[in-house]
Amino acid sequence: MPAIPDTQTPVSANARFSQRHRVATEELDFLGHVNNKQYLSWMETVAWAHANAVGIDADTQKTLNRIMVVHEHRMRYLKECRKNDGLILHTWLGKPIGCCRRERHFAFVRETDGQCVFEATSVYVCIDLTQHRPRPIPAGFIVPYAQQA
Repeated sequence: MPAIPDTQTPVSANARFSQRHRVATEELDFLGHVNNKQYLSWMETVAWAHANAVGIDADTQKTLNRIMVVHEHRMRYLKECRKNDGLILHTWLGKPIGCCRRERHFAFVRETDGQCVFEATSVYVCIDLTQHRPRPIPAGFIVPYAQQA
């Protein structure tokens, strides 16, 4: 997995987006640590928050007749998390793959000790909203991230 980009230097399309999260009781499994499926939910939440933060919302997607959907996830669970652990959920865009796909990276860091507890890379594919077929990623899905500092 790529290292988390340094936010002290503008990294254009690779600028990271971060969001804080506190582990809640309902996110735990019977072992008392975060259930594995919860990390996937956090990935979705922080990816949408990133898109919205740069101005890519449901209206933008409808106007462009495009949406990015998951093609593949590669996830690594590195450390356990427990109730009330404070996490920083990081995400950033990776490399484009052809005209229709793009990587997105994730790293979840525990605040108390700075340990990376989870990392993942997902590949998203751009599809049109009417036929659900792959289409080139429009500039409206690229430029907003490139302008993020």
